[in-house]
Amino acid sequence: MAAAVFTLANGITAQAFNTIIQLKCAVFGKDTNKNKMKSHFLKQGVLTITLMLISALTIFTFSSCNKEEMDNNTAPNDNYYVNYIIRGPGPYGRFSDWTATTPDGAYSNSGYQTRSWNQTYGPVKRGFKCKVQIGYYQGGTPTIEIHVSKNEEPFALKTTTTGASASYVIDL
Repeated sequence: MAAAVFTLANGITAQAFNTIIQLKCAVFGKDTNKNKMKSHFLKQGVLTITLMLISALTIFTFSSCNKEEMDNNTAPNDNYYVNYIIRGPGPYGRFSDWTATTPDGAYSNSGYQTRSWNQTYGPVKRGFKCKVQIGYYQGGTPTIEIHVSKNEEPFALKTTTTGASASYVIDL
């Protein structure tokens, strides 16, 4: 098969002209094979988009949870502890006849006047209603505090009231 040789106006063949253009482009940093470059960037773009989609799907899959997991964020074995504190105001504030809910029912103390009382009960489960009721007080209105601890965490104050009763439902 014979190769056709074309001669340009200055007497340079087409093959020689292409060689000169390739050398000139190599010196000035240009690529003459634009289709090859377009193909490379197209492949690189497709690869980038594919990796981004795979990454997004992976993140979505591992970070998503169902409604049950969102509603039940406590372990079934969580134990809660309740600390009741009652304080009479000042040096003459006293109270008596008080009742507090416990895991075993109710604790009652009647007839004995005191300036302060502090007791911890547990373990109790989520949904337990903590309640304190004072029957009689003198010398000022007492302050009632209810603190709750989950498992081995420190106690946190959940409610404080100056009055004859206070309550709190454990819903941590």
